[in-house]
Amino acid sequence: MGTTLKVDSKGRICLPPELRDEVGDVVIIERTPEGLLILPGEKMDFVEMFKRTIASEPPRTGDPENWPPMRMKEIWSSRG
Repeated sequence: MGTTLKVDSKGRICLPPELRDEVGDVVIIERTPEGLLILPGEKMDFVEMFKRTIASEPPRTGDPENWPPMRMKEIWSSRG
C-alpha cells in the first residue's frame, strides 16, 4: 500500500497531489521502529511562533557559577 517517491538532488520529496491534499501544507516526520511516518502538521504563523519562543524558558547549558563579591568587582571595574 506504499507509494514510492524519489528524492531530488536537493534532498526534497515531491508528494503526489492526492497525498498532498490529505496531509496539507505542513507535515511532521516521525521516526518509528518500522520506519518514517508522515503526519499532517499545523500551520503556525510567524507571530505565534515568536510569542512561543519568547515565552519559553531558555535551555540551561550548565551549572551557574556563584562568584564571590571580589570577582564581581573585578569585572565591574574592568568595564569602566
